[in-house]
Amino acid sequence: MSTLATEVEVNFSPLVHRYTLEEFWELPDPGDLSHYELIGGMLFMVPPPDEPHGSIDARLNKSLMRFLLAANLSGDVPHPQESIYRDDGTYLEPDMMYVSDELKSRMGKKRTSADIVFEYVSRSNATYDRTTKADTYLALGVRELWLIDPFTVTIEVRYSTEHKGKPIWESRSYFTGDVAESRVLEGWRVSVDELFEGLI
Repeated sequence: MSTLATEVEVNFSPLVHRYTLEEFWELPDPGDLSHYELIGGMLFMVPPPDEPHGSIDARLNKSLMRFLLAANLSGDVPHPQESIYRDDGTYLEPDMMYVSDELKSRMGKKRTSADIVFEYVSRSNATYDRTTKADTYLALGVRELWLIDPFTVTIEVRYSTEHKGKPIWESRSYFTGDVAESRVLEGWRVSVDELFEGLI
């Protein structure tokens, strides 16, 4: 006698269903290089990245690792499918993140935040990255967010600050000829021209 496996239903309306983290982990793979993310129980479909996603990641990763080694700073630099997740039904996969040893020791076994998150903006996910996902990172205590946009050839760096007792992003955009700077990793600088050279 054969039995049919019960497939978990995928529904994107929070009016129909809000997912727990356990339910989220049981969802079937979308199967088209897309992946799911979860924010407060609400399910989101994230399409596969556009080029030159991989080249930007390689260059930025090399720059960051070179700085950390030269400054003798420890910490992790995870990439997908490494995630930030919480028991409140939230699961996000940054394109890259920096997690200091100090933050790791405070978080314990679960990675519930990061010091810096990097997102490489694609045409298909630009609005989501700049609004819903960015504001969720802020709520999760991320101190700095880099939005790398090859279509506008910009690096937008957002710094977490506070206004009237609530966290807000303070944003600065860097264009051709500029050099983006980190506040969390003081002294780390990224040339917009060098990051995008030959890719646009």
